[in-house]
Amino acid sequence: MSKIRPILRRILITALLIIVLFVLQESVFSRLKLGNVSPNILLILVSFAGFTRGRKEGMVVGFCSGLLVDLFFGSWFGMYALIYMYIGFINGLFRRLFFGDDMKLPLLFIGLSDVMYGFIIYFFLFFTRQRTDVLFFANNIILPEAVYTVALGVILYVPLLLIYNFLGKTDQRSTKSFV
Repeated sequence: MSKIRPILRRILITALLIIVLFVLQESVFSRLKLGNVSPNILLILVSFAGFTRGRKEGMVVGFCSGLLVDLFFGSWFGMYALIYMYIGFINGLFRRLFFGDDMKLPLLFIGLSDVMYGFIIYFFLFFTRQRTDVLFFANNIILPEAVYTVALGVILYVPLLLIYNFLGKTDQRSTKSFV
């Protein structure tokens, strides 16, 4: 039973984080638009889960986050789940480069993930409908959203780091008791 407890704690806290950040993204931050764009705080969580916990957790958090977006707003069911899942996986590839006290690399990955997300969305939702003005889309939507997301990532970095450090410490305590 004590072996299952940290796993359940991680699942419940991660699910709660996904739900809370989704609600904040779609209620509060959709009203706080700057330059007609709003930040993608679910992407911050997916990137953070990937480069702090690795590919598997990045993929799971990404898939669950994208599935939630698909359920409420997706035009093609599963598209956002796959996009977020791959973003979590790609960020998880760089886990070995992550150091908790250095914010530069995680913020760079959040920004690059948002740019990648924007271009993928552009391709599937606009380019396939013959809207080929990619420079307009990049200058007016992709880059401003990435800047806004990174700015919000600066604010969310410390709380997310504290939560993931807490989850990591409880995982370490549970594994030490079995050794």
